[in-house]
Amino acid sequence: MIDKIAKMRRKSLRFALIMALALGPLPGVAGAQEREDAAETVQNVQLVFHLVEADGFTDNDPEISDVVSELRKLFNFQGYRLLSTSVLNIGLSYFFPGTVTGSGRQRIALDDSRTPLAISAEVRARRTQGTVRATVTLTDMVPLPLLEASVTMRDGQRVVLGSARRSADAPVLILIVTPSIDPT
Repeated sequence: MIDKIAKMRRKSLRFALIMALALGPLPGVAGAQEREDAAETVQNVQLVFHLVEADGFTDNDPEISDVVSELRKLFNFQGYRLLSTSVLNIGLSYFFPGTVTGSGRQRIALDDSRTPLAISAEVRARRTQGTVRATVTLTDMVPLPLLEASVTMRDGQRVVLGSARRSADAPVLILIVTPSIDPT
């Protein structure tokens, strides 16, 4: 009986290996690349997010002083303060010739809130262009997003993705992102 079970397990394992080879890798499973330029097909994109609160602040926040003038052009608030800075590293892997993709998610715990926020990003890049296309979603840990934006950005370009409120009486949140593309 034990021999019969062992034979069945070997046949099942052999069948699974043959099917895996025939069908290719499953989604989410890393596979080795056989091309000589495999090192060039993987990049890393670092997305630096600044979550800014807009309200009646009168003091200048030195951490965002370089973007306040741009924020004043886009929004009509008296003042701005930085709530958090988050860094999301996204490893990109080969998708189709010349294109790499990846995604990531990160929680943001704010000092004055019991409910954390989350930032998720899906990134697509072309190896030769020095730009990334990202779809970024800011959520309040519920299924509906507070903010969702898709944008194409150059390496090092600071982009204001938009603004949102957690509730009607809550202050406005502004999400800013800066990508840094690592070509290696």
